[in-house]
Amino acid sequence: MVKETKRMKLQVQSEQSQDHTKGGGDDNKQDASCHPRHITLETFHNLLSRYPLTVERVHRSKITLKMQAKAGKGPKRKAETKAELDPSKDKYIQDETDKFLQLDRWRYEALPKVIAERASKVDQKGSGPAGAHLLKEELIDIMEWKTKHGVSRPMLMGMVKSNQVATITNSTSTAFAAIPDADPVVSPNDAFPKASMDALTAPIRGVGPATASLILSIATVFGDAKQQVPFYSDDVYLWLCLMDFPEGQGSKEQKPSKHKKPNGELIAKYNMNEYRDLWNAAQELRARLNDSAGEKSGNGPVSFIDIEKAAYVLRNIAVSDYYANQEPEVGLDIVEDVELANSQLRKESKNDSGEPAMRRSKRMKQEAV
Repeated sequence: MVKETKRMKLQVQSEQSQDHTKGGGDDNKQDASCHPRHITLETFHNLLSRYPLTVERVHRSKITLKMQAKAGKGPKRKAETKAELDPSKDKYIQDETDKFLQLDRWRYEALPKVIAERASKVDQKGSGPAGAHLLKEELIDIMEWKTKHGVSRPMLMGMVKSNQVATITNSTSTAFAAIPDADPVVSPNDAFPKASMDALTAPIRGVGPATASLILSIATVFGDAKQQVPFYSDDVYLWLCLMDFPEGQGSKEQKPSKHKKPNGELIAKYNMNEYRDLWNAAQELRARLNDSAGEKSGNGPVSFIDIEKAAYVLRNIAVSDYYANQEPEVGLDIVEDVELANSQLRKESKNDSGEPAMRRSKRMKQEAV
């Protein structure tokens, strides 16, 4: 009888917790609602809807701060942060923002269609490679998107450009053909795309597990849902694996994350084990959200692309307008803090000349993501 009473009490507490995460009609319905194990479909789609505005604001802020950094340093730079830019600079910022948004659409919409079209022409004979694959210029553009969308890692672009055309074409073709068709719910180990990841990371310089997962994610957008691959982005790993996310309207002034370096880089190993953790967590979240949708959702099934974008909004919550009372200036301050820290790290790196060149080269290869 005592055990039954305790079980009933735990059930009631669980139901109350679920009701709290679903939210009510008050202004605090979003509080503590972004935990990946409790986030509702409604909250998820709310975050997802903020992606276009968020990515535009974040990128515009990055360009603005780079221009202000060139204009001066120290107090002079701080004063110019408050000043209005002249029309020519304002036009440059707008043009550069538009270019990145075009690249963003290409990554999410155009390139997946191109790869899908190539896959449908697998039996077509010609001088070019058959089946799904990437061209060298496409991989370069993917790396450009990755370094601009997240934390800048300039060394990766040079490494990618050093690859031979045939290496990229053949390796991506092999990787795409090796994507498992097993059901991740029924056979998670068999569904994990390790062979495809290895086909990309071993021969292509500058491609580690994170970039390999990005390539596979792009290639599987229009394929069978069970074959889709989640991108190992910093944003998704922070949210789903490190449980690093804002927890309510009152947390707009975020504390420095213990999972990130001062310049914004994630403190992670970017290895296959970490990616497997992300892959499992993303599969679990997608399955739960789609199960909760049932026949009521008119938005279609949740994809890994959706999860990736929602995670990006969570990481940049200050500029997303997710919380109604969020001051727009906070977002610029956050990006500025990151840029200032990044600048300091670059100065320290220049002053550190004691590391042998060969050791540095090896480290660059190991840190490729």
